[in-house]
Amino acid sequence: MSWLQKLLPPKIKRSEGVKKSIPEGLWSKCPACEAVLYSTDLENNQNVCPKCGHHHRLRARARLDLLLDPEGRFEIGAEVIPVDPLKFKDSKRYLDRLAAANEDTGEADAMVVMQGAIKTVQVVVACFEFEFLGGSMGSVVGERFVRGVRAAIEQQLPFICITATGGARMQEGLFSLMQMAKTTAAVTLLGKQQLPFITLLTDPTMGGVSASFAFMGDVVIAEPGALNRHDRRPSPIARQARIPYYAAPARPGGAMTTRRALRDMLLWRRRRP
Repeated sequence: MSWLQKLLPPKIKRSEGVKKSIPEGLWSKCPACEAVLYSTDLENNQNVCPKCGHHHRLRARARLDLLLDPEGRFEIGAEVIPVDPLKFKDSKRYLDRLAAANEDTGEADAMVVMQGAIKTVQVVVACFEFEFLGGSMGSVVGERFVRGVRAAIEQQLPFICITATGGARMQEGLFSLMQMAKTTAAVTLLGKQQLPFITLLTDPTMGGVSASFAFMGDVVIAEPGALNRHDRRPSPIARQARIPYYAAPARPGGAMTTRRALRDMLLWRRRRP
């Protein structure tokens, strides 16, 4: 050993024990401002970034828990489950995708409809579950939406829809496109009964949902910065069915968000005639 090594302090010896690791889910990074946030603080702030005000995505039942009073609520249309009428298969069978989505989310499909109360005011609320196949609208989503509207009409209650969806579900082909007409017709029945229809656009609201009932609310509310638009290009379903499609000119300035839609007067309060 040289004289220099004798003067230097001994090296720190690490124990051979188990390495400490940070638990998963303890921290969350804001996609807007890239701030690293403590997950508990984010949840206590209703998943809104305390640094920049960005609204993080929420699961359907978590959002309903925040919105509805805990007492006296019940689910509508939970018995409606998806089937595979087209025996669809791409890289995986459609039934396998449904089973995987059910295992990941605990939901049978991409919409949860509940009747409950907001500050003791009775309402019916339909909420999309984006984690289930991107919140895509298939036959079950359309049927649950309509059943929620019927419950609202029978009991003369306001109907609220919270959207978080990528559009129509391609695995159901034309059956999914038919839901655009089905849900729009149901909203028309609400109008005839003079019942309020309120839509809340969250990130993202795209495709066939934004092209049908999402913008038909008497009051349209949107989270700041949420993506919302209908694609300029025809969907894979429309191309396969050779449905005529009018492609609107491209809008400069990047993706359409709620702030930009408000600036361009695409979000507004609709008045009944």
